[in-house]
Amino acid sequence: MTKSLPLIIAFTCSFHLFSQLITTTNTENTSVFFDTTTNVYFETDVFSVSRDLMPNEAHLNTPLGNRENETPLICSSFTLGISLPLNTVLKLNTGLSFLQNGETYNWQSAENDSTFNYTSRYGYIALPISLSTAYGKKLKFHISAGITPGIFNSYKKQTNWTDPDGSEYDEETKIQNDLNSFNLSAQGSIGMEYYFKSFSIRASYALRKQLNNTYKAYQDYIHHSNGMGGRLTLTYFL
Repeated sequence: MTKSLPLIIAFTCSFHLFSQLITTTNTENTSVFFDTTTNVYFETDVFSVSRDLMPNEAHLNTPLGNRENETPLICSSFTLGISLPLNTVLKLNTGLSFLQNGETYNWQSAENDSTFNYTSRYGYIALPISLSTAYGKKLKFHISAGITPGIFNSYKKQTNWTDPDGSEYDEETKIQNDLNSFNLSAQGSIGMEYYFKSFSIRASYALRKQLNNTYKAYQDYIHHSNGMGGRLTLTYFL
């Protein structure tokens, strides 16, 4: 029994040290976790917005004409929302957005001073709904996906042109009766978020794709807006 005592003491000490190692490892692992906070957030998007445009073959099949050469337009959108945890991994995000789509056209004569250009912007009051997850320590990897239904709110077309002698003219149009009152888009983002004590800041790359036609069913064209660009989000923990 006396000979076994050192062995028992050594085993006990080894077990104690091993238990401490496991406890320390578990403590370190638990510091890497999913975000389960409830928070409010303000978000701004700066997107390069383009459009898919084609003749409405079910109606008059009108040729695109100059609209075939429209180019992307930089548009900003803003969201005030809330994030609610659904479980230990996923969060539900929703809020109120002012969303913009648009396109632009520029033409310049090679023979004289004639030019013609316009910029069209479509504004919507939207209700984004998405699921998201974020994983990491203070710096977390964040990913989200969802849909954004919206109601048509405003339209503005700014047109500028010059005649062959270089005289300048402009026109602004704010009434457009051929637009669909409802807009539905799919959207997603991927980015990194840094957590402070009571708030966080997230920078993301985001995409948005319109699922329905911008115009009413019996108009000349079928129009879908697509956007991609940067998203900056500031959250405050509740």
